[in-house]
This record gives sequence, C-alpha cells and structure tokens, in this order.
Amino acid sequence: MTYNEAFNHLTEGNARFTAGKPRQTHVTAELRENLFKNGQFPYAAIVCCSDSRAPVELIFDAGPGELFVVRTAGNIVGPTQLGSLEFAVTVLKAPLVVVMGHQACGAVIAATTNGEFSPALGSVIQEIRCCAPNVIGSDPDVIIDENVKYALSKIAENPFISKAAAEGSVKLAGAKYSLETGIVTFFD
Repeated sequence: MTYNEAFNHLTEGNARFTAGKPRQTHVTAELRENLFKNGQFPYAAIVCCSDSRAPVELIFDAGPGELFVVRTAGNIVGPTQLGSLEFAVTVLKAPLVVVMGHQACGAVIAATTNGEFSPALGSVIQEIRCCAPNVIGSDPDVIIDENVKYALSKIAENPFISKAAAEGSVKLAGAKYSLETGIVTFFD
C-alpha cells in the first residue's frame, strides 16, 4: 500500500466515524486466525495520546491488523516509542507514520503550568516542555500542535525511519483530533 492510499484510508475512516456510519468490522474467529497465520500488515503507525476519549481504531474506523498504535500520555516520543515505530516501518513496512495530538490534552495542559509532579509523570511533562520555548504559561492549544511537530522531528531523526523516508517507502504526518467534533485535521 502507498502513503496516499494509507492516508485515504485514514481520512475516509474518520469521515465514517464522524458521520456515525462505521463499517462495523466484526472480529471473527476467521479474522483472528488469518491475522495469526498471515501476520499483520498495518497501513499506518500512529503515535497518539493515551487519553480514553481518543480511541484511535474507532476514530479511523479501523479493524484488527490495520493500524499499529503507540499510545503515551501527551503523545510523547522517547526511545521505546521510537523503537516501536522503527519496527512498524522497517519490519511491518507501514507506509505512513502519524503523530496525533488532541484537543484538551491533560498532559499538555499540565506542562503549561508550574505544578509539581512525581518523577514518572515529570518525565512526561519534561518531554512535552521540550517542544517549544516558554511552554509554561502558553496557550495549551498552541503547545498541543508544537508537541506534535516536536515528536515528528524526533521520529524524522531516527536513522532507520529517515532512510525509509528518503527511499520513499514511508511518509510522516502530524494531526490533531477534536474531542468535540470527532474530526481529525492533518497538518500541512
């Protein structure tokens, strides 16, 4: 599958989702057996937030085996996430990698405050704060977009993914999900 076909699958799936007309993929024993025997061939790898209001497979009306999803609070990209994406691109041959932020992201909102955080949560907050100068006190909507762009830049620096991109076998894209409307808007 090409990048354009993968992108079209995502946009068409999101259109079905927002219209309330999903294709209703039924997970049957036959489908599970097929995926087990023949493997997975996801058309996109998606880094997104762990927020329970943003269920990626539903948002894009995708069934099992179609998307390779990496979820972290604040859709941050660290070594583990990069390794997962590297696997999706180099082994599974996903032609599209998307980093998707979302409206009203709690992790991003927290990163814009002077709050105190545990070491574990603090590591997430610190990663988000790397996306732009002066994050504390900034408009969270702006930081949500900057955080997506920052994650994309980290992915693009990965030598295996950048090689695949240079060869034309993968494209990177940024997106933002609206909790209010269900619409995913892709960045230019």
